[in-house]
Amino acid sequence: MDINSAGSRDAGIADEQLEHLATFETSPHFDRLEKAVLRYAEEMSRTPAHVSDETFAGVRSLSDEQLVELTAAIALENLHARFNCALKMESDGLCTLPADHPVRKALGHVRE
Repeated sequence: MDINSAGSRDAGIADEQLEHLATFETSPHFDRLEKAVLRYAEEMSRTPAHVSDETFAGVRSLSDEQLVELTAAIALENLHARFNCALKMESDGLCTLPADHPVRKALGHVRE
């Protein structure tokens, strides 16, 4: 997420959106299509990967070209994440998540 967070900011993604990624479903900072895209990314990123028909229908408003590009980008980020995880590559500090952020909790970096 580090390098993508920095790149997203450069591309104009609002800090509020980055801060609310873990709660995007209920966040007012994302529109309907953005939420559909994030659901699609979540389902593609699970093991095993399975995208429900409902989730796929949510992204069908994208053109075929956009959908292929989105799918390829998500798949590539999954490759990077698995590669980094396998090699135990740590954060490079470009993105600082709050101490109680759900991602930190999921990775076991927060004591409850």
